[in-house]
Amino acid sequence: MKQSELQALISLLDDKDTMVFNAVREKLLSADESIIPYLKLSAPYLKNKLYTERADEIISLLRFRELDKEFKLWLKNDKHLLYGAFLIAKYQYPEIVYEDVEDKLNRIVNDLRTDIHLYLTGLQQVRKINRILYDVHRFIPDFSDIINPATSYLNKVLESKKSNDVIIAVVYIYIAQKLGLPVYGVDFPRNFLLVFKDERSGDALFYINPFNKGAIVTKNDIMTFLNNHKIKIKKSYFESCSNKDIIRRLLRILMNSYIQKNNKTKTEEIKRILNLF
Repeated sequence: MKQSELQALISLLDDKDTMVFNAVREKLLSADESIIPYLKLSAPYLKNKLYTERADEIISLLRFRELDKEFKLWLKNDKHLLYGAFLIAKYQYPEIVYEDVEDKLNRIVNDLRTDIHLYLTGLQQVRKINRILYDVHRFIPDFSDIINPATSYLNKVLESKKSNDVIIAVVYIYIAQKLGLPVYGVDFPRNFLLVFKDERSGDALFYINPFNKGAIVTKNDIMTFLNNHKIKIKKSYFESCSNKDIIRRLLRILMNSYIQKNNKTKTEEIKRILNLF
């Protein structure tokens, strides 16, 4: 779209004639995200309430359409776990930058590099991670406001250090795998778990509860929990799940947060993303 045409459309965005506005809206939505700065920096944006409301709606639709494309690409390609969590955060915070998020996590990884050695056992390596993650950086579960959507957004969790069980698992997996450790997610009911595998056989050596300061969990502990809560035992509760499974579960938690807060718009938008899975 030529800049002259864009400026002409922007000048008509607050037109009180519904037919004119609908035509302008349709034309602007045929463009891409590159027009957003022009919509936000135009003179009426902060002064004209009608213009602001209409511009914000168009901006939101353009961003959601772009996010939809990014999720489709993510599902089609390598499904990098951290990037999937980043895309969820980008839904609410479109200005965030992936490299900034990664840099924050890499600082934690660097805190551990001198501590993690090949001669350490898996349990010893996990205890090193636990000390840095929970005692030094003070990541904690957020029990005070369990329906708070912020606990599902990676950037906000890295700021507040308060998290739900899946986001802290994403953080833990990223750190462990950056250090070369075979740690993966387990889509366990009630509380997401991690598994530390034997690198040769692929068998589970032990499990980790990232929502309880990295507590070590055994297969017998899992069996006891399932029996006590009368949950049907499934093979998948003892095996690693895919990154797609982890991001799907995180989206479901986020959608439930918005359901509990009676935010119908965001509930429907998250549902649309979930339908891609």
